[in-house]
Amino acid sequence: MRQSWFLAISLVLPALAAVAADPNPQQAAACVAALQARAEPMAQRLRNGDAAAEGQLLPVVTASFAFVGTVYKQGVRGPEADALLKAAEKAQSNIPPADLERTQNDCQSQGDHLLKQASYFERQFVARAARKRIDKLRRTS
Repeated sequence: MRQSWFLAISLVLPALAAVAADPNPQQAAACVAALQARAEPMAQRLRNGDAAAEGQLLPVVTASFAFVGTVYKQGVRGPEADALLKAAEKAQSNIPPADLERTQNDCQSQGDHLLKQASYFERQFVARAARKRIDKLRRTS
């Protein structure tokens, strides 16, 4: 009896951990919005010629794309993803700066964790997307 209980727990816990590890689309959109807000001042510094800003910007953009990849794997794309992000940006506009900073810190950590849990192929895809985004941010004013 006791052995079957341990077996049941050993089968259920990994499944629960996997569910808890992946944010739902609304949570992911909130984190992407928060990380975009964190990235924008760094991107502006990069556009103004501060080469050191790129080193600070890359981890933020990479964490953001880890969320994008997670939601993509969940089947969220195009207009649905855009609507989620727009709603998250609107909701974020009412958050006090200290709360936004905590959210950004939490999201950055969670994005880093998502990336560490990703497959090699997924990490390469996210890294490539992040590099392309930084190149775009460098050119956009």
